[in-house]
Amino acid sequence: MAESQKSNKKSKYTIDSIQRKALISRIYPILLVGSIVWLSGEYLFSFLFSDLDFTGQNLLYYVIIVIVEAILFISFFFASNNNKILLSIFFFIAFSFLAGILSLPVVIFTEFIPQVHMLVSLSVGANFIVYFLSLFLREKYFAKGYIWTHILLYLIGVAIVEIIFIVIFNIQNLLLTIPISLAYILIVSLILMFWGTRTIKKTEKENWIYALFKILGILLIALVLAVVVVVIVLLIIALAIISEGNFDLSGIGSGGGGGIGSKKKKQQQI
Repeated sequence: MAESQKSNKKSKYTIDSIQRKALISRIYPILLVGSIVWLSGEYLFSFLFSDLDFTGQNLLYYVIIVIVEAILFISFFFASNNNKILLSIFFFIAFSFLAGILSLPVVIFTEFIPQVHMLVSLSVGANFIVYFLSLFLREKYFAKGYIWTHILLYLIGVAIVEIIFIVIFNIQNLLLTIPISLAYILIVSLILMFWGTRTIKKTEKENWIYALFKILGILLIALVLAVVVVVIVLLIIALAIISEGNFDLSGIGSGGGGGIGSKKKKQQQI
């Protein structure tokens, strides 16, 4: 009996060829595309509406979009639960694109545009890590006997993504930004890998799209928690700066602040 329980614990995350194919050929690629669509929408909306007057009718439009997002997510649930694959993918892509508009208040009222871009980009990076790890391993992905191969390739992927973000976003405050970005990459990628394998094992093999929905749900919860933690950290730093009588947040998180926020700040000074 004890040996049987020990065997079950060891095989909790191993998956068969059908489940592996669903993850590698369907779920991971769609999630990766969704993260890229989210990033594209976020850049597009922040560029188009950075000078928007966020009151009255515009505020009403924003609330309507938030409601539409909720409807799309619920529709994705029902479509995936009924194994409507094409309809589910449509709802998912539409949901991902409109998610880019949800950060508009941050774009309009703060100087944290580079940080918003970076957070969304980190999601893309985490998806890339997991997808290419699974592509590289193929039939060895989450199979017995390859744990150290997974660990080594995963650490290499995380290191590469972190270096890319340091270069692209010109990160200067390493002690603040690196732990936050690294934590978010780890959270997203580990959810995709471990929650993904457990979910696909518990889902009927012909209904992989519902497994994708459940993975997305956990990713959204992780995103909300990550945003809350980041906001708390930034508030603590802002209060510390205010107490010193020098309220300047331009150096927080990223040195690459020469985006829309900087342009708006210059226009106000003129």
